[in-house]
Amino acid sequence: MARFRKPAGKELKPLDRAVLQILFTGGKELFAFPGDTHWETNPFAFLTSGMISNGLFGLHLKAIFLDSRPIIRYKGDESPTGRREARYDFHISRMASGYTVQRAAASGVVAMRGSFWADPETYDLRRLEFHADEIPPELLYADISTTIDYNRVRIGASDVLLPQTADVRTTGVDGEENRNLIEFTHCQGFHAESTLVFGAPRDAAPVVGPAAAPPQPAAAEGTLPPELRIAVALSTPLDDRAAVGSIVQGKVAGSVMQKGKVLVPEGALVEGRIRRLERYSDAGDYFIVALEFTGLETPGGNLRFYADLQDVDRREGAEMVLDNTTRAEPGEFRSAGPRFNAVTWDNAYRQRIWTHEVPGVGTFFVRGPNFSLPPGFKTVWKTQIYPLPPSPVQ
Repeated sequence: MARFRKPAGKELKPLDRAVLQILFTGGKELFAFPGDTHWETNPFAFLTSGMISNGLFGLHLKAIFLDSRPIIRYKGDESPTGRREARYDFHISRMASGYTVQRAAASGVVAMRGSFWADPETYDLRRLEFHADEIPPELLYADISTTIDYNRVRIGASDVLLPQTADVRTTGVDGEENRNLIEFTHCQGFHAESTLVFGAPRDAAPVVGPAAAPPQPAAAEGTLPPELRIAVALSTPLDDRAAVGSIVQGKVAGSVMQKGKVLVPEGALVEGRIRRLERYSDAGDYFIVALEFTGLETPGGNLRFYADLQDVDRREGAEMVLDNTTRAEPGEFRSAGPRFNAVTWDNAYRQRIWTHEVPGVGTFFVRGPNFSLPPGFKTVWKTQIYPLPPSPVQ
């Protein structure tokens, strides 16, 4: 989660970054620091200031489609992103809404008004956008908006529809703005096993119910040690016509060794998805590409691939950081689409563009009005410690 703040009359600037685990179970969202086993229903327990919200992973959907009595109207088909989508508008009154907003000592329930878009053939939810409506005046908010994008994620042997990104924005009556950009990565499914024992000895405690066994990953996957460098070569070409969410496959280029032992053999299959594919023209035509590899198949079994991108194959026009130098008039300032740093000197303008880091997701740039990365295009990754699975939740 990247958080930004804009005081009234000033520019929006980065505030901080936070990484949390989220667990959706029993109709609730629970939060914890990565690797921690202490879970809280309130994410604000982990941050002492700034804006934070829950509901983004599953509770808002539960409120809209299960718990409340929204008014939903079909508004026809649209193509805002180049693909056909069915749009529905909805409204949930304050009486039926469970959407609670807190600011300082003030708290109040707000209504919800917005839209969602779905694939007209598969009925997959693609995007959800809504605003807080009927905001109590004591909250001192002029607007609260939320946007959530959805796509399918491989969990075990299934493709599950889950949120991929979320964007939450607030505007105060005094003009102050806050913005949180959230990325959901490396999701897992969990199941519990119950054991029922008949005729147990009197001195043996019976074991009944889900508490008999802690939740386990739906598909048992081992993890790699941290600090391993792994080169992955694409198995199939990737170009600017690919859709975000598409499966991408690669093979390990060169055996991965540790203490003289082969941990990952050359040619092992790596699988993931395209997380981002955006075109910009503010600093000359270029694309932002983000890949998330999550699974690694080896002769010894499946392993979870959790790593940070270190480098890309520069021969295909890919770059980790985009530098662009142009001529500019004195005092002229030019902004970029993603996050950037700019310096001017002698009427020359230099712009360095990069993106915020997302754990387990590798982001890079490709110059040009279009691109095509051939099979064999290499990315280099360094494995990281994967967060521990959650402990049993009572």
